[in-house]
Amino acid sequence: MDVQAFLQGRFAALNRHDYAAVYASYHSDAPFLQQFDDLETYLCFARQQLGEIKVKNWQCLRQRSVAEQKVEAIIAMEIVTAEGSRLFYEMALLIETADGWRYHSAQKLSADDYSGRPEQLDFRHFDDVNQKIRF
Repeated sequence: MDVQAFLQGRFAALNRHDYAAVYASYHSDAPFLQQFDDLETYLCFARQQLGEIKVKNWQCLRQRSVAEQKVEAIIAMEIVTAEGSRLFYEMALLIETADGWRYHSAQKLSADDYSGRPEQLDFRHFDDVNQKIRF
């Protein structure tokens, strides 16, 4: 499976509220997963926090290899909640495993952080952020 197909599956699982599949898409070393003891704990969180979220549109803008079996992908996504629609950008670290690609962590930018055209967003925009928070 290529990166694009992996991302498509992950966003589709999120939109159909298949949180077990979202959980399974994380890499075992993902910092985000350290907050949860097991799948059931994550499912409880996901039902409460993600139930109102829909990924309306998304696009993988570019990718770069950072090491063997590691890729960073810049993703533009429109997230819809009860409050409305918001544009986010994410630089996700994906790691290829024996079971396929897995999501490790990401750095996000909001439309407030980057106001240019999505197709002009580059890795330098993430590199230039003062507080590089990855989760």
